Amino acid sequence: MLLDNTVSQTACGSAWSGYRDFTIAEIARESESAKSFYLVPKDGGPLASYLPGQHLPIRLVMREKPQPLVRCYTLSDCYDGRRYRLTIKREAAPIGRPHIPPGLSSTWFHDELHVGDTIQAKMPAGKFYLALDGTNPVTMIAGGIGVTPMMSMLNAASQSGVTRDIHFYFALRHGGDHVFKERLQRLHAQFSNLRMCVLYEQPRPDDHRGIDYDAVGRINTALLKESLDDSRMEFYLCGPPGMMNAVSTALREAGVDDSRIKTESFGPSSLSFRAAVLDERDEPRESSKVEVTFLRSGVTVPWSDKSRTLLELAESNGVEIEFGCRYGDCATCTTPLVSGSVTYLHPTGAQPDSGACLPCCCRPANSVVLDV
Repeated sequence: MLLDNTVSQTACGSAWSGYRDFTIAEIARESESAKSFYLVPKDGGPLASYLPGQHLPIRLVMREKPQPLVRCYTLSDCYDGRRYRLTIKREAAPIGRPHIPPGLSSTWFHDELHVGDTIQAKMPAGKFYLALDGTNPVTMIAGGIGVTPMMSMLNAASQSGVTRDIHFYFALRHGGDHVFKERLQRLHAQFSNLRMCVLYEQPRPDDHRGIDYDAVGRINTALLKESLDDSRMEFYLCGPPGMMNAVSTALREAGVDDSRIKTESFGPSSLSFRAAVLDERDEPRESSKVEVTFLRSGVTVPWSDKSRTLLELAESNGVEIEFGCRYGDCATCTTPLVSGSVTYLHPTGAQPDSGACLPCCCRPANSVVLDV
């Protein structure tokens, strides 16, 4: 799963600086749209360990791209000292927005990379992880490919003999999207602390309730009642923005303090981010008074709340801005700000100077000109 790049890894292990070459040792299909890619160090040296839930910043060198493509993907298994596993869903063009191309990096992984090929990776990183020495009960809520950090957490908890109770809710469209189904079923049978509930929103004829999934529908507070009744419960959420917004809002309305809600998603998902952006149910608003000019691309367009960030506005108008984390921490998207000012949707790890901005996580405060 593609996500943010924040805190450097904090577990023990063999560190390296900058990017390191990794060989794709194995590729395994996990669902109709997702594959796992197993990476081993090309130099044969030891791997750095990581905390369950963290991710791997990677760099892809593409023939048609003048600059390498930087992305951050969840490590979808717990640390084993031998190899890293990334599980990546092929991202199609957004529904209703066919002019936006499908995910560039996910398409590259699925169509261009093969066993024996090389990619580059930095040290594992991320602040979304499960502390194995914690004692409070945990509720994990995943949507679609958002299961990847949860898989790492569950495997680590099972292998480490964690005694805290874990409730796991997994929401999917149907069986074709059911990543790690057999692995999760085995974990459920073997890990006595784990309670699991799988929901299909649109089961297909060959999806069998009680075998493939447990219930039809979406995750809601009625389903989470047992977790909500425990004041010590820690919530870990990972999934697409719509699900994240709905579930996190419902948790807060049910009285769960923000400090007990830990989030990760396909791009920005912090509580402060969600509080700042337009609710998906609202009609997008356009302002003719605020214009965004992409100087070198020769494109000037009015700002619209249909785009959450300047990066999304650029993407929807055919302007290419390199990015890595979509959260403001990797600095890949740093862009000169010729004029105007911007507002950030949440605190960022990267700190651009006054003459630049991070389009992945800001929007214009007034008319702006970007040198891109």
